[in-house]
Amino acid sequence: MYRIESCLSIVDYFFALNFITMYPTQWQQNRKKNNQEYQYLHLPDGDNGDGVKNPYPKEAVPDKFWAQRKRLFSRYDEGIDIGGENDSEMWYSVTPESIANHIAQRMVKMISQSRMNGGNIDTASDDSNNIVLMDLFCGCGGNSIAFARMNSREDNSSQSVKVFAVDNNLPRLKMAAKNAAVYGVDRCSIVFVHANAIEVLNCYRHGYKTKDEENNENYISSVKHGQLQTCSGYKVGGVELLPDVLDGMFLSPPWGGLSYDDAGQYNPMESIIIKSNIIQGHDTLKQQVEGKFMNINGGELLGLAANAVLDDTNSIGLLAYFLPRNTNGVILGQIAVSSGVNGRFEMEQNVVNGKVKTITAYFCRYLHQP
Repeated sequence: MYRIESCLSIVDYFFALNFITMYPTQWQQNRKKNNQEYQYLHLPDGDNGDGVKNPYPKEAVPDKFWAQRKRLFSRYDEGIDIGGENDSEMWYSVTPESIANHIAQRMVKMISQSRMNGGNIDTASDDSNNIVLMDLFCGCGGNSIAFARMNSREDNSSQSVKVFAVDNNLPRLKMAAKNAAVYGVDRCSIVFVHANAIEVLNCYRHGYKTKDEENNENYISSVKHGQLQTCSGYKVGGVELLPDVLDGMFLSPPWGGLSYDDAGQYNPMESIIIKSNIIQGHDTLKQQVEGKFMNINGGELLGLAANAVLDDTNSIGLLAYFLPRNTNGVILGQIAVSSGVNGRFEMEQNVVNGKVKTITAYFCRYLHQP
């Protein structure tokens, strides 16, 4: 993984943007230096060498996605569900397993390090060894499963990770629960919440579920609670399952379809649009109302998430924003500043087989070297 760490200034953001868009990875540099040229020949029908051809219509699940299914979930053949003809979006939305595992390790380590370097652990959770993480756009569960699997790591025996996986699509939550069962995730390590992301963000301020502000209190009580059920042994319900405190939050909103890579420099404010019910008493957003819904762009989403989980006073809270590899670093820096995010943030290139696949931006008062 390659990282660009930056303070909140336009100069630094410009440097980060140039680094990301202009410089090849070390693997690519070494290959060019050694005159190593590879020609990859793709087998037909999504065959990745195991002889299994793509069973889905190609317009729904392109062959290249089917061929990479075991990069998305290494245990795909054991019953993993990524959706199919009726919900093909997950095939290009789920985080590849290697990247999801890396992000999980970094977030847990950063939160632990923050507690040891001045963060007030008493405000993070009732148990200083308990880390509470929220995956706000769970989908079919790639990142949520990676977070929960941190509990099974030998080097993480002193930390207990509790994951709250949120999505407004109940069938996808059920897919995620099924996939978690395939990986043997403990039933107490992950809870699935059927709710709108913006509704959930408005339930929190600085890592705490809101209880003392009249508008938010009325808002929370008005949110429709989901019917509690069990899927593959995991709890699935509504906002009543949300935790009282949060240590970290992971954002991986829809990027705007497969065309995100064709737009040159990716602008989250233009390409990311989240619809939500109109929220009474919350007039800080620059809303575009369409009937009974309002649109939240990627910049406003960052502002809401930062307000929900980051606490500058006590130097706690961590926010990770998962974005396309061609994200415009200058614009992301401007968004962070205008959203009131203080301190510094880091843009990390997520590299698989020598190719930059995605970028993860980490927002935290304390950033350490891994």
